[in-house]
Amino acid sequence: MFTILFANFLSFSQLPPVDSCYINVCSFNVYLLGGVDAKYKEISKKFKDPLHQRPDSSFGIPNRISNCAELLSRGNFDLMVFQEVVDGVRGDSAVRDLTMKLNYITDKKFHWFTSQRIGKGMRMESMAFIYDPARVDVVDQKGSPTTLIESFEPKNRKYVKTCWKAGDFDFTLVSCHFAWNDKDYNRRQADYKKLDHILHHPLEYSKDPDVIVVGDFNRFGGNHFSMEAQEYGIQLIQYDSTKFRVPHVEYFDRSLAILKEVSANPEIEDPQHHSTTVSDNTMVYDMFWLTADVLEEYSVSKNEWNVDFGVMVYDEPGGNAYVEGLEKLSLKELKLAYSDHRPIWMRFNVTSNQSDK
Repeated sequence: MFTILFANFLSFSQLPPVDSCYINVCSFNVYLLGGVDAKYKEISKKFKDPLHQRPDSSFGIPNRISNCAELLSRGNFDLMVFQEVVDGVRGDSAVRDLTMKLNYITDKKFHWFTSQRIGKGMRMESMAFIYDPARVDVVDQKGSPTTLIESFEPKNRKYVKTCWKAGDFDFTLVSCHFAWNDKDYNRRQADYKKLDHILHHPLEYSKDPDVIVVGDFNRFGGNHFSMEAQEYGIQLIQYDSTKFRVPHVEYFDRSLAILKEVSANPEIEDPQHHSTTVSDNTMVYDMFWLTADVLEEYSVSKNEWNVDFGVMVYDEPGGNAYVEGLEKLSLKELKLAYSDHRPIWMRFNVTSNQSDK
């Protein structure tokens, strides 16, 4: 019974729709984007050589970039946010190639930019944004498209704030990559406390009360599977449906008893089966958090899978974006061919007609 429901629920024909009254926004953690392909390593070395004034390479566009572009092109996305981009010329070059490939496939004119560095050490990371200026435009913030927000723990990665305008919808988007730490729960607590503060006090972080927080929240990182560990993380969020909503979690994850389960498909026995991570990973990591004002552009009363929100399940047979053969790859092979996450997305009304709350 469950298998049949799952197959119907993830019908291949169902993809994010195109509608002039809406924009589709995607968040995608792409494992070490710019960090695994020989092309970007070569570019990085040449960039440090004073004889080379611009980054170039003897390599073509890597297969992994083409894979991700093909996948994302099926999503009809107007704005894409990427976590885990290698900071500097390597990540910039990968994002440039990804944008070029997307433009070639879709015949659109996507633009791109990357943020300042948000972390140091092994994870010298930034975040990237690819968007269609015909549908949504970035709003400058004092000479830069991005502003960094500090976590409550200085050792953790910073959050990246961007501001956007699409039709009648002005909004602030905050992208996060939370700490994964096996030994120090305080590191983990700090990020969730900061998220809680942003959601309850959005005007301290944005001139506009319409705030969307996206990214990789590493809900179950490392040894954080125990109930004791969970109490140091996600349960620090003081859930208040009058302040914010998190539709992906409300639908996917029954284990968060403090959140109401979305009732569209109560017969689905295992919401985690639709996890936003891939292969052996089974827990929800990636989410969209919406402050209450965004509910004028997003209808939580409808909240229909693959229409209003969704996850591109590309690595499993029966998935809505399944790529044949990927289920045969090991987790490491899949990470290097695509990522260890799936693209997650939502759509928002950009007309003056408000959604039903």
